[in-house]
Amino acid sequence: MSERWFKGLGKRPRFKSIRHYSGWTYPDSAGFKIESEGENGHLNLSKIGRIQMRGQAKYWGKPTTCTIVYRNGKWYVSITVNVLEQVLKPDILPVGAVGIDLGCKSALSITDGENHQLFDAPKFLKKAEHLIKKASIDKRRKRAPNRKKKIKASRRFKKAQLKVSKLIQKVGNQRQNWVHQVAAEIVSGNSFVATEKLEVKNMTRKAKKGKRKKQKAGLNKSILDVGFGMLRSTIKYKVEQIGGVFVEIPTRQVKPSQTCPKCGHQHKKTLDVRVHNCSVCGYIQDRDIAAAEVMLYWAKGILPGLGTSLEGADVASSTASTTKRKQAGSMRQLGQKKRQKSQSNFANYKLEDVETSSSGEAS
Repeated sequence: MSERWFKGLGKRPRFKSIRHYSGWTYPDSAGFKIESEGENGHLNLSKIGRIQMRGQAKYWGKPTTCTIVYRNGKWYVSITVNVLEQVLKPDILPVGAVGIDLGCKSALSITDGENHQLFDAPKFLKKAEHLIKKASIDKRRKRAPNRKKKIKASRRFKKAQLKVSKLIQKVGNQRQNWVHQVAAEIVSGNSFVATEKLEVKNMTRKAKKGKRKKQKAGLNKSILDVGFGMLRSTIKYKVEQIGGVFVEIPTRQVKPSQTCPKCGHQHKKTLDVRVHNCSVCGYIQDRDIAAAEVMLYWAKGILPGLGTSLEGADVASSTASTTKRKQAGSMRQLGQKKRQKSQSNFANYKLEDVETSSSGEAS
Protein backbone atom coordinates (compact mmCIF):
# COMPACT_ATOMS: atom_id res chain seq x y z
CA MET A 1 0.00 0.00 0.00
CA SER A 2 2.79 2.44 0.92
CA GLU A 3 4.71 1.60 -2.27
CA ARG A 4 1.65 2.44 -4.39
CA TRP A 5 1.29 5.75 -2.54
CA PHE A 6 4.96 6.69 -3.12
CA LYS A 7 4.54 5.90 -6.83
CA GLY A 8 1.36 8.00 -7.01
CA LEU A 9 -0.83 5.00 -7.83
CA GLY A 10 -2.95 4.92 -4.67
CA LYS A 11 -4.20 6.86 -1.67
CA ARG A 12 -2.24 7.60 1.47
CA PRO A 13 -2.08 4.49 3.73
CA ARG A 14 -4.32 4.75 6.77
CA PHE A 15 -3.65 3.58 10.30
CA LYS A 16 -4.57 -0.09 10.81
CA SER A 17 -6.30 -0.72 14.10
CA ILE A 18 -5.11 -3.68 16.16
CA ARG A 19 -8.75 -4.73 16.59
CA HIS A 20 -8.95 -5.85 12.97
CA TYR A 21 -5.78 -7.94 12.83
CA SER A 22 -3.47 -8.31 15.81
CA GLY A 23 -0.53 -9.96 14.11
CA TRP A 24 1.44 -10.27 10.91
CA THR A 25 2.49 -12.87 8.34
CA TYR A 26 5.78 -13.79 6.69
CA PRO A 27 4.74 -14.96 3.20
CA ASP A 28 8.09 -16.68 2.56
CA SER A 29 11.07 -17.96 4.52
CA ALA A 30 13.04 -14.72 4.17
CA GLY A 31 11.88 -13.17 7.47
CA PHE A 32 11.90 -16.20 9.75
CA LYS A 33 13.80 -19.40 10.47
CA ILE A 34 12.62 -22.51 12.33
CA GLU A 35 15.00 -24.48 14.53
CA SER A 36 12.84 -27.54 15.11
CA GLU A 37 12.02 -31.01 13.86
CA GLY A 38 8.33 -30.74 14.69
CA GLU A 39 8.53 -30.77 18.51
CA ASN A 40 9.25 -27.61 20.54
CA GLY A 41 12.34 -25.80 19.22
CA HIS A 42 13.08 -22.14 18.56
CA LEU A 43 11.82 -19.49 16.15
CA ASN A 44 14.11 -16.80 14.73
CA LEU A 45 12.25 -13.68 13.59
CA SER A 46 13.90 -10.92 11.60
CA LYS A 47 14.73 -7.83 13.78
CA ILE A 48 13.07 -9.44 16.82
CA GLY A 49 15.29 -12.33 17.87
CA ARG A 50 15.23 -15.94 18.95
CA ILE A 51 12.04 -17.14 20.66
CA GLN A 52 11.42 -20.50 22.29
CA MET A 53 8.42 -22.46 20.99
CA ARG A 54 6.27 -25.02 22.74
CA GLY A 55 4.14 -27.55 20.90
CA GLN A 56 4.30 -30.56 18.63
CA ALA A 57 3.33 -30.96 14.98
CA LYS A 58 1.76 -34.15 13.72
CA TYR A 59 3.70 -34.02 10.44
CA TRP A 60 6.76 -31.99 9.65
CA GLY A 61 8.39 -30.74 6.49
CA LYS A 62 9.82 -27.60 4.95
CA PRO A 63 8.35 -24.38 6.50
CA THR A 64 6.80 -22.09 3.89
CA THR A 65 4.85 -19.37 5.75
CA CYS A 66 4.73 -18.09 9.33
CA THR A 67 1.89 -16.13 10.98
CA ILE A 68 2.23 -14.40 14.36
CA VAL A 69 -1.06 -13.82 16.21
CA TYR A 70 -1.86 -12.11 19.53
CA ARG A 71 -4.91 -13.54 21.31
CA ASN A 72 -6.09 -12.80 24.86
CA GLY A 73 -2.73 -11.75 26.21
CA LYS A 74 -0.74 -14.58 24.59
CA TRP A 75 1.31 -14.90 21.43
CA TYR A 76 0.78 -17.79 19.02
CA VAL A 77 2.60 -18.83 15.86
CA SER A 78 1.03 -20.74 12.99
CA ILE A 79 3.52 -22.38 10.62
CA THR A 80 2.61 -23.86 7.25
CA VAL A 81 4.90 -26.70 6.19
CA ASN A 82 5.30 -28.61 2.97
CA VAL A 83 5.28 -32.30 3.95
CA LEU A 84 8.11 -33.88 2.01
CA GLU A 85 7.35 -37.54 2.67
CA GLN A 86 4.05 -39.22 1.97
CA VAL A 87 2.04 -39.83 5.13
CA LEU A 88 2.20 -43.52 5.93
CA LYS A 89 -1.13 -45.27 6.51
CA PRO A 90 -1.43 -48.08 9.04
CA ASP A 91 -0.72 -51.59 7.77
CA ILE A 92 -3.89 -52.99 9.30
CA LEU A 93 -7.05 -50.90 9.07
CA PRO A 94 -9.72 -51.17 11.75
CA VAL A 95 -12.48 -53.45 10.47
CA GLY A 96 -15.42 -51.74 12.18
CA ALA A 97 -18.26 -49.96 10.37
CA VAL A 98 -20.60 -47.58 12.21
CA GLY A 99 -23.44 -45.18 11.59
CA ILE A 100 -23.49 -41.88 13.50
CA ASP A 101 -26.44 -39.63 14.25
CA LEU A 102 -25.78 -36.12 15.63
CA GLY A 103 -28.14 -34.52 18.12
CA CYS A 104 -28.47 -31.95 20.91
CA LYS A 105 -29.27 -34.23 23.86
CA SER A 106 -27.03 -37.12 22.81
CA ALA A 107 -24.29 -35.45 20.81
CA LEU A 108 -23.46 -38.71 19.01
CA SER A 109 -25.51 -41.89 18.70
CA ILE A 110 -23.23 -44.61 17.32
CA THR A 111 -24.18 -48.13 16.23
CA ASP A 112 -22.64 -50.97 14.25
CA GLY A 113 -25.99 -52.75 13.91
CA GLU A 114 -25.67 -54.73 17.13
CA ASN A 115 -23.84 -52.61 19.71
CA HIS A 116 -24.89 -49.07 20.51
CA GLN A 117 -23.08 -46.18 22.17
CA LEU A 118 -24.30 -42.71 23.21
CA PHE A 119 -22.13 -39.64 23.85
CA ASP A 120 -23.96 -37.06 25.93
CA ALA A 121 -23.59 -33.45 24.85
CA PRO A 122 -20.99 -31.79 27.12
CA LYS A 123 -22.73 -28.35 26.95
CA PHE A 124 -19.61 -26.34 27.71
CA LEU A 125 -21.27 -23.04 26.79
CA LYS A 126 -24.32 -23.69 28.97
CA LYS A 127 -22.13 -24.49 31.99
CA ALA A 128 -20.07 -21.31 31.58
CA GLU A 129 -22.95 -19.07 30.49
CA HIS A 130 -23.61 -17.61 33.95
CA LEU A 131 -19.93 -16.67 34.31
CA ILE A 132 -19.87 -15.03 30.87
CA LYS A 133 -23.09 -13.16 31.64
CA LYS A 134 -21.74 -11.88 34.94
CA ALA A 135 -18.45 -10.75 33.36
CA SER A 136 -20.36 -9.03 30.53
CA ILE A 137 -22.50 -7.10 33.03
CA ASP A 138 -19.34 -5.96 34.82
CA LYS A 139 -17.88 -4.85 31.48
CA ARG A 140 -20.94 -2.75 30.64
CA ARG A 141 -20.44 -0.76 33.84
CA LYS A 142 -17.01 0.44 32.71
CA ARG A 143 -16.24 3.29 30.32
CA ALA A 144 -16.48 1.87 26.80
CA PRO A 145 -14.64 3.40 23.82
CA ASN A 146 -16.50 5.66 21.42
CA ARG A 147 -14.61 6.65 18.29
CA LYS A 148 -17.16 9.27 17.18
CA LYS A 149 -16.96 11.12 20.50
CA LYS A 150 -13.20 10.44 20.75
CA ILE A 151 -13.54 8.61 24.06
CA LYS A 152 -10.90 6.02 24.90
CA ALA A 153 -11.64 2.83 26.78
CA SER A 154 -10.73 2.84 30.44
CA ARG A 155 -8.20 0.40 31.88
CA ARG A 156 -10.95 -1.31 33.85
CA PHE A 157 -12.97 -1.78 30.64
CA LYS A 158 -9.99 -3.45 28.97
CA LYS A 159 -9.49 -5.77 31.95
CA ALA A 160 -13.20 -6.68 31.97
CA GLN A 161 -13.16 -7.29 28.21
CA LEU A 162 -10.11 -9.54 28.56
CA LYS A 163 -11.94 -11.55 31.23
CA VAL A 164 -14.93 -12.13 28.92
CA SER A 165 -12.62 -13.10 26.04
CA LYS A 166 -10.77 -15.64 28.21
CA LEU A 167 -14.02 -17.30 29.30
CA ILE A 168 -15.24 -17.59 25.70
CA GLN A 169 -11.86 -18.90 24.54
CA LYS A 170 -11.87 -21.52 27.30
CA VAL A 171 -15.27 -22.79 26.11
CA GLY A 172 -13.94 -23.06 22.55
CA ASN A 173 -10.81 -24.91 23.68
CA GLN A 174 -12.86 -27.36 25.76
CA ARG A 175 -15.15 -28.10 22.82
CA GLN A 176 -12.26 -28.58 20.40
CA ASN A 177 -10.45 -30.91 22.80
CA TRP A 178 -13.60 -33.00 23.36
CA VAL A 179 -14.27 -33.24 19.61
CA HIS A 180 -10.76 -34.56 18.92
CA GLN A 181 -10.98 -37.10 21.73
CA VAL A 182 -14.34 -38.43 20.48
CA ALA A 183 -13.17 -38.55 16.85
CA ALA A 184 -9.99 -40.39 17.81
CA GLU A 185 -12.00 -42.96 19.79
CA ILE A 186 -14.32 -43.58 16.83
CA VAL A 187 -11.50 -43.93 14.29
CA SER A 188 -9.45 -46.21 16.55
CA GLY A 189 -11.86 -49.11 15.92
CA ASN A 190 -13.68 -48.17 12.69
CA SER A 191 -12.59 -47.44 9.13
CA PHE A 192 -16.11 -47.08 7.67
CA VAL A 193 -18.28 -44.23 8.98
CA ALA A 194 -21.71 -43.18 7.69
CA THR A 195 -23.49 -40.04 8.86
CA GLU A 196 -26.10 -37.64 7.56
CA LYS A 197 -25.36 -34.57 5.48
CA LEU A 198 -26.26 -31.52 7.56
CA GLU A 199 -26.43 -27.89 6.49
CA VAL A 200 -25.53 -26.33 9.85
CA LYS A 201 -25.75 -22.79 8.46
CA ASN A 202 -29.35 -23.35 7.39
CA MET A 203 -30.22 -25.21 10.60
CA THR A 204 -29.10 -22.30 12.79
CA ARG A 205 -30.84 -19.50 10.92
CA LYS A 206 -32.92 -16.97 12.83
CA ALA A 207 -36.62 -17.66 13.09
CA LYS A 208 -39.04 -15.43 11.22
CA LYS A 209 -41.22 -12.94 13.07
CA GLY A 210 -43.91 -14.58 15.13
CA LYS A 211 -42.46 -18.09 14.62
CA ARG A 212 -41.32 -18.99 18.14
CA LYS A 213 -38.18 -16.87 18.05
CA LYS A 214 -37.09 -17.71 21.62
CA GLN A 215 -37.45 -21.45 21.11
CA LYS A 216 -35.53 -21.29 17.81
CA ALA A 217 -32.79 -19.20 19.41
CA GLY A 218 -32.41 -21.82 22.16
CA LEU A 219 -32.25 -24.64 19.60
CA ASN A 220 -29.62 -22.75 17.57
CA LYS A 221 -27.51 -22.25 20.69
CA SER A 222 -27.70 -25.97 21.54
CA ILE A 223 -26.68 -26.97 18.00
CA LEU A 224 -23.71 -24.61 17.99
CA ASP A 225 -22.71 -25.66 21.52
CA VAL A 226 -22.37 -29.30 20.40
CA GLY A 227 -20.43 -28.27 17.28
CA PHE A 228 -22.08 -30.33 14.52
CA GLY A 229 -19.83 -28.96 11.78
CA MET A 230 -16.63 -29.43 13.80
CA LEU A 231 -17.57 -32.99 14.73
CA ARG A 232 -18.33 -33.95 11.14
CA SER A 233 -15.18 -32.41 9.63
CA THR A 234 -12.89 -33.84 12.36
CA ILE A 235 -14.25 -37.36 12.03
CA LYS A 236 -14.04 -37.13 8.25
CA TYR A 237 -10.41 -36.08 8.07
CA LYS A 238 -9.35 -38.63 10.69
CA VAL A 239 -11.10 -41.46 8.82
CA GLU A 240 -9.66 -40.43 5.46
CA GLN A 241 -6.22 -40.00 7.04
CA ILE A 242 -5.99 -43.72 7.83
CA GLY A 243 -7.38 -44.67 4.42
CA GLY A 244 -10.95 -45.35 5.56
CA VAL A 245 -14.29 -44.49 3.98
CA PHE A 246 -16.53 -41.61 5.09
CA VAL A 247 -20.05 -41.54 3.60
CA GLU A 248 -22.58 -38.73 3.90
CA ILE A 249 -26.20 -39.80 3.59
CA PRO A 250 -28.59 -37.59 1.55
CA THR A 251 -30.92 -36.63 4.39
CA ARG A 252 -33.88 -35.44 2.32
CA GLN A 253 -33.95 -38.60 0.24
CA VAL A 254 -33.37 -41.23 2.93
CA LYS A 255 -34.99 -39.40 5.91
CA PRO A 256 -33.15 -41.36 8.65
CA SER A 257 -35.31 -40.12 11.54
CA GLN A 258 -38.55 -41.09 9.77
CA THR A 259 -37.45 -44.47 8.34
CA CYS A 260 -37.53 -47.87 10.01
CA PRO A 261 -34.15 -49.66 9.74
CA LYS A 262 -35.77 -53.12 9.70
CA CYS A 263 -38.53 -52.78 7.10
CA GLY A 264 -37.89 -49.38 5.45
CA HIS A 265 -41.35 -48.02 6.29
CA GLN A 266 -41.39 -44.23 6.61
CA HIS A 267 -43.56 -42.58 9.26
CA LYS A 268 -43.34 -38.89 10.11
CA LYS A 269 -42.35 -38.17 13.73
CA THR A 270 -42.17 -34.86 15.56
CA LEU A 271 -39.12 -33.87 17.60
CA ASP A 272 -40.81 -34.68 20.91
CA VAL A 273 -41.12 -38.38 19.92
CA ARG A 274 -37.85 -39.87 21.19
CA VAL A 275 -38.65 -43.58 20.64
CA HIS A 276 -38.95 -45.25 17.24
CA ASN A 277 -41.95 -47.60 17.23
CA CYS A 278 -42.69 -49.03 13.77
CA SER A 279 -46.37 -49.69 13.14
CA VAL A 280 -45.56 -52.19 10.33
CA CYS A 281 -42.89 -54.51 11.76
CA GLY A 282 -43.15 -53.52 15.44
CA TYR A 283 -39.45 -52.61 15.82
CA ILE A 284 -38.85 -50.47 18.93
CA GLN A 285 -35.62 -48.56 19.40
CA ASP A 286 -34.28 -45.20 20.55
CA ARG A 287 -34.96 -42.63 17.85
CA ASP A 288 -31.33 -41.57 17.41
CA ILE A 289 -30.01 -45.15 17.40
CA ALA A 290 -32.62 -46.13 14.78
CA ALA A 291 -31.55 -43.18 12.61
CA ALA A 292 -27.90 -44.25 12.91
CA GLU A 293 -28.87 -47.79 11.87
CA VAL A 294 -30.71 -46.43 8.82
CA MET A 295 -27.61 -44.50 7.73
CA LEU A 296 -25.32 -47.49 8.23
CA TYR A 297 -27.60 -49.87 6.31
CA TRP A 298 -28.09 -47.35 3.49
CA ALA A 299 -24.34 -46.85 3.10
CA LYS A 300 -23.84 -50.62 3.01
CA GLY A 301 -26.69 -51.03 0.51
CA ILE A 302 -28.78 -53.31 2.70
CA LEU A 303 -31.53 -50.92 3.78
CA PRO A 304 -34.89 -52.43 2.77
CA GLY A 305 -37.26 -50.18 0.85
CA LEU A 306 -40.96 -50.29 0.13
CA GLY A 307 -40.76 -53.35 -2.12
CA THR A 308 -37.39 -52.27 -3.54
CA SER A 309 -33.75 -52.23 -2.47
CA LEU A 310 -31.54 -49.18 -2.29
CA GLU A 311 -28.42 -51.20 -3.03
CA GLY A 312 -26.28 -49.72 -5.76
CA ALA A 313 -27.61 -46.20 -5.30
CA ASP A 314 -25.27 -43.48 -6.52
CA VAL A 315 -24.15 -41.53 -3.45
CA ALA A 316 -22.58 -38.69 -5.39
CA SER A 317 -25.60 -38.04 -7.60
CA SER A 318 -28.06 -38.33 -4.75
CA THR A 319 -25.98 -35.97 -2.60
CA ALA A 320 -25.80 -33.48 -5.43
CA SER A 321 -29.56 -33.63 -5.87
CA THR A 322 -30.10 -32.81 -2.20
CA THR A 323 -27.56 -30.01 -2.08
CA LYS A 324 -29.01 -28.31 -5.15
CA ARG A 325 -31.46 -25.82 -3.77
CA LYS A 326 -34.67 -24.97 -5.53
CA GLN A 327 -34.76 -21.30 -6.39
CA ALA A 328 -37.73 -19.49 -4.92
CA GLY A 329 -39.51 -16.70 -6.74
CA SER A 330 -38.47 -13.10 -6.08
CA MET A 331 -38.93 -9.65 -7.60
CA ARG A 332 -35.45 -9.83 -9.11
CA GLN A 333 -36.24 -13.12 -10.87
CA LEU A 334 -39.60 -11.73 -12.00
CA GLY A 335 -37.89 -8.71 -13.53
CA GLN A 336 -35.33 -10.96 -15.21
CA LYS A 337 -38.09 -13.10 -16.76
CA LYS A 338 -39.89 -9.99 -18.03
CA ARG A 339 -36.69 -8.65 -19.61
CA GLN A 340 -36.03 -12.00 -21.29
CA LYS A 341 -39.58 -12.04 -22.62
CA SER A 342 -39.38 -8.48 -23.94
CA GLN A 343 -35.99 -9.17 -25.56
CA SER A 344 -37.35 -12.30 -27.26
CA ASN A 345 -40.40 -10.36 -28.53
CA PHE A 346 -38.11 -7.60 -29.82
CA ALA A 347 -35.95 -10.16 -31.61
CA ASN A 348 -39.02 -11.74 -33.21
CA TYR A 349 -40.22 -8.30 -34.27
CA LYS A 350 -36.88 -7.45 -35.91
CA LEU A 351 -36.80 -10.86 -37.60
CA GLU A 352 -40.27 -10.27 -39.08
CA ASP A 353 -39.10 -6.89 -40.38
CA VAL A 354 -36.15 -8.49 -42.11
CA GLU A 355 -38.32 -11.14 -43.65
CA THR A 356 -40.90 -8.65 -44.94
CA SER A 357 -38.27 -6.27 -46.26
CA SER A 358 -36.38 -9.03 -48.00
CA SER A 359 -39.60 -10.37 -49.51
CA GLY A 360 -40.48 -6.86 -50.73
CA GLU A 361 -37.11 -6.49 -52.42
CA ALA A 362 -37.49 -9.87 -54.03
CA SER A 363 -40.87 -8.93 -55.42
